[in-house]
Amino acid sequence: MNNAVVLPLTTEQELVITSDNSGAIGEKPHDAVNTSNTVVGHFACRVAVMECLAAGGDVRAVVMQNFTDHEAWRDYKHRVEQVLDELGLDKVPITGSTESNFASLQSGLGLTVIGTRAMTQEYEFTGEEAFAVIGKPLVGNEVLERPDEVAPLWLFQRLCQLKLVKAILPAGSKGVAAAWRNWTKRANKPDCALGLKKSAGPATCFLIAFDKENEAKIKEIAGSFFHRLDIGGGQGVRHFAPQNSV
Repeated sequence: MNNAVVLPLTTEQELVITSDNSGAIGEKPHDAVNTSNTVVGHFACRVAVMECLAAGGDVRAVVMQNFTDHEAWRDYKHRVEQVLDELGLDKVPITGSTESNFASLQSGLGLTVIGTRAMTQEYEFTGEEAFAVIGKPLVGNEVLERPDEVAPLWLFQRLCQLKLVKAILPAGSKGVAAAWRNWTKRANKPDCALGLKKSAGPATCFLIAFDKENEAKIKEIAGSFFHRLDIGGGQGVRHFAPQNSV
């Protein structure tokens, strides 16, 4: 990812739409990963909000598609409200719908964030940037068992607002390396102490691009969440086909 859809809104603003979903994760007996509905709501909102912020958007509304049951709605919404409040977005409206005609054997939640941003051009990589991974790629029960290794939302928001950071990208299910290549359109082989091919689950880590001389300042802000990404050989640029989820 980033899976943001950006559409013209006015002569000065653009619409930013991002989304995430969760299936077979929750409180039902047949779920593949058993955890509370509040945790599911937290991470679904986290991913969609991160993608909106990474695209330069201001969050304007959250839409939930609840396929679990009526009781789950309350838990999902409660945790979404907490995520928004953590980011100073407590006035953002939340709406959506619940499947009430048929009962499902497994939990399911889809969440869409609608945002806006000023008309802007996407950052163009020069080939001179330095890169880092903030947080660690975690998936499934690892997310629940190792919460201290998940990049915190406050840090993501701060780095989005930091002028020293040229660009930022949440990592997803295809891993950090695939996300970096699709993002930069480069064929280099990145290297890091982390597992770069491993799924990053619900965006438990993210990529940042910055000028090399600013590494110490950014590392000071990110602390132990900072992991430098070394870019190896293969200097030629390869244009990859667009992907929907990286």
